[in-house]
Amino acid sequence: MDLGISGKVALVTGGSQGIGLGCAKRFAAEGCKVMIAARTQSRIDQAVAEIGSETRGISADCTSKEGIATAVEACAEAFGATPDIAIFNIDSGPKGAFLEVDDETFDIANRNNVMALRWLVQAIYPGMKESGWGRFLTIGTNSVKQPHRKLARAAQNTYRVGALALSKTLSAELGPFGITINTLGTGAIETEQFKEVFTRIAAERGETYEEHVASRVADYPVRRIGTPADMAAAAAFLCSDLAGFITGQVLVVDGGNLETLQ
Repeated sequence: MDLGISGKVALVTGGSQGIGLGCAKRFAAEGCKVMIAARTQSRIDQAVAEIGSETRGISADCTSKEGIATAVEACAEAFGATPDIAIFNIDSGPKGAFLEVDDETFDIANRNNVMALRWLVQAIYPGMKESGWGRFLTIGTNSVKQPHRKLARAAQNTYRVGALALSKTLSAELGPFGITINTLGTGAIETEQFKEVFTRIAAERGETYEEHVASRVADYPVRRIGTPADMAAAAAFLCSDLAGFITGQVLVVDGGNLETLQ
């Protein structure tokens, strides 16, 4: 199926590993010119070498306004254009329960989830507006529909929803210019970070990682753990020409785990 995005410039923040790397691979496979923005140069170099094709990388902290500007400028230098597609995939900030964390934790979560999205859109939308076509996609979490209870994520539960509200607001402002903005709600996706967190949880319960994962997915309608490729496939569709009438929405990719209707 032709998604109509061959030749487009795609910026993938956090694109050197996990879901971001899965997205970078998929967009490159669809014929996009891909810029990976992440913090660790060695991981960036490894990802670029692995993908090949028209893929480049830049070391930039995309939780900061300056880092986002650096990433966008790198696209212009490498491909002669600002991004047509922007994947907002960043660390959500320090974890912890409400009674355990301080104000700074909430400040960081606000910056990483809400303000960084604001800065990304500010930096990129003028080029999209000029061309009459653009796609923003946030890699979020299914907690925007059902806040985490088993994991201590007080600040993330708060500001992931804030980012979703900003996306919904922006959809009305950007839509007239042919620009869409959507969110992917991440479920249990087997990334390095996921393995690290749940290996620790499994050990605390006297289980192996494999046993813990098997017990987690036993009640999923789709009885397996998700992969970065699952997320990337959904991302590619939402950023395609085919999804031009979809904006301001959240698509949960979790094997049917959530039981909510909306």
